[in-house]
Amino acid sequence: MSKKSAVFSIFLFSVMAASFSASRTPKELYNLAFEFESDENWYDASQYYLEVVNENPAYSDAWFRLANCCYRLGEYDLAFQYLENAERYEKSNSSIQNMKGMILLALGRIDDARQIFYEVLKKYPNDIDAHFGLAEIELYDGKYSGAEQQYTEALKRQASNRKALLSLALLCAEQKRYSQSEKYLRQAMQYYSGEAEVHYLAALIYNMKGDFTNAEKHERIAVEIKGDYEPAYELLANTLYSQKRYREVIDLCDYLILKNRSNQAAWYLKGVAQDKIGLTADAISTWASGLKVHPQDELMRMMLELTVRNSLPLDDARRKEWAQYHIEIARQYDSRYDKAGSTYEYQRALILDPSNQEARLAYADILELNGMHELYLSQLNFVKENSESDIPKSLSDTIEAYTSLLQNTLAKKWKVEPFYLDKIRWNIAVFYTEEASLMNHAEANRLTALAAGDFFSGVAVTSVKTQVTPVSGYGEAFKNARSNNFDYFVVISMNEGSEDLTLSSVLYSGRTGAEVSRSRFYATGNNRFSTVLRRFRNQILEELTVRGKILSRNGKTVLIDLGRSENIVKDAEFKIIRKGCLKTADSGEGLFYKDEDVLGVLTVTEAGEEISEAEISYHGFYDKINIDDEIILVSQPEENAQSGIDTVPNADENGNPLVNNEVLGSELVSEIKKAVDHPALLDFLRSIY
Repeated sequence: MSKKSAVFSIFLFSVMAASFSASRTPKELYNLAFEFESDENWYDASQYYLEVVNENPAYSDAWFRLANCCYRLGEYDLAFQYLENAERYEKSNSSIQNMKGMILLALGRIDDARQIFYEVLKKYPNDIDAHFGLAEIELYDGKYSGAEQQYTEALKRQASNRKALLSLALLCAEQKRYSQSEKYLRQAMQYYSGEAEVHYLAALIYNMKGDFTNAEKHERIAVEIKGDYEPAYELLANTLYSQKRYREVIDLCDYLILKNRSNQAAWYLKGVAQDKIGLTADAISTWASGLKVHPQDELMRMMLELTVRNSLPLDDARRKEWAQYHIEIARQYDSRYDKAGSTYEYQRALILDPSNQEARLAYADILELNGMHELYLSQLNFVKENSESDIPKSLSDTIEAYTSLLQNTLAKKWKVEPFYLDKIRWNIAVFYTEEASLMNHAEANRLTALAAGDFFSGVAVTSVKTQVTPVSGYGEAFKNARSNNFDYFVVISMNEGSEDLTLSSVLYSGRTGAEVSRSRFYATGNNRFSTVLRRFRNQILEELTVRGKILSRNGKTVLIDLGRSENIVKDAEFKIIRKGCLKTADSGEGLFYKDEDVLGVLTVTEAGEEISEAEISYHGFYDKINIDDEIILVSQPEENAQSGIDTVPNADENGNPLVNNEVLGSELVSEIKKAVDHPALLDFLRSIY
């Protein structure tokens, strides 16, 4: 449910309850609200707390508990407003101050939250909730040991504290310290074995450990205690999936969907299970239905699209519908003048529906705007050749005009067909590990790896392959990459929360196995999955040297297979290296070659779109420069350093980026950088009370 709809629901409930509760006293309404709150029924609890404060605006505890309900629903701004009303009547109440700190923390105001918790502990050294708040701050900073210390301090002050015990159990499991985790879990069971949430968290921990037998046992206990406990049913479905009991998964997901048609996890997992047993058509239909309920679920959409590309014929009518989603998103990027974002979305639409005329013409317009007239004409010709009816006269006239205009291109002069050039210079492998995690989507690491490889499909100079099965770790990944002659390999993983995610990647040399770089990409809000993948692609390309080869030669003038589509402009300088003598650097970015293999230098005199003309000068007395010798970029004119095409390698011979291409113009990325990265673990810790 969106934040707007949650606020509206609270308001609607309060209106509907007005006549029903008119005869009740504020104390009676408060007690009723407290019962709903104890059952984690935040909506009904909010309804009656609102009635209480309407009757008695000075009822500070009702304001406090109303703020807590909104906090549990993720309505942090509204919770803060209600808490200010409570604070008006009880300024020195430590519970109110701690809640204020937690809300500020959820809003990303970490320094303000930290100050509040320290002030509470200064006045009340044994306050447990302040330690919980400081523990979350430690997790924001990635300091698991610091968080554990804060939870331990809370436990020292109250040995049976439910939140402290369960938080420590979960925190230790996240660090794979399972024996310590189970120790805290057993302590929690001594006091709270009759509570469904305790068994749910126990099941979560056993899932992380890979002990699916115990996980299933606790999941079934949880739903026996609380028959409508949807998260426990979802976790049970994931446990069954991990045991390859796909038919049972499908049945359980059907039950969840029947109970709650908007259950996002059930739609996704049902489709994945159907695909696993060969019911691909059913899986596609399931995901399509799920996306109608949750169109913003990018992981479900990516799973659908990757499957569709390999299983449905190009003339399937549904392709147009799925492509239309990307066209709409592209228009949103266009309205923000974000051409990089709209280009990506139009390309995704064309991957799904290559004959989509609207997306094809919009993409063509972007090419023309970037000065790529030859590529623009090729897109228009594609529309003409694949149109089922006569094209508009205006389009026909444009094709005729550009055909005439482009009679004297470099391709015509050198009698080369750029479309058939093999430009692949970099071979990269993508791997992932299969680890139990706290993610909302099953096999999210596998899907992320497949999607990461797919994001390079439009990059002509790279060949990126994803291994569809997980690797045990670095050793297996290095062995596979080296034996298959990959230049680099990447091991990726994803940390997924309810409303955000973090993509982590480590880039290694395929030749030496040395680590080249490691990166983390955080995103929240809509389009977060595609945004982190675009940023991941950009980061990899920034570390790849721009390299090409000599296609043809006429005296000291040569033709090279790089052009403006690779951000090459006039006066760009390259070194010429003997064919077959370039290697990736032993460590770090860049390339390695011997001095005696440097045959000369060249300077671009005319940059075409896919090819360029250049003047060469050779080293030494003898001219040893031949066709197919390789070239690597040394420098570009300063005028080209501002921005460029973001789907091509972007580094000089030493691995230094030459063009600023950070997901150009994206307002979303600007907002992401203001957000605070936090582990998915926090979502679970916050749910414990």
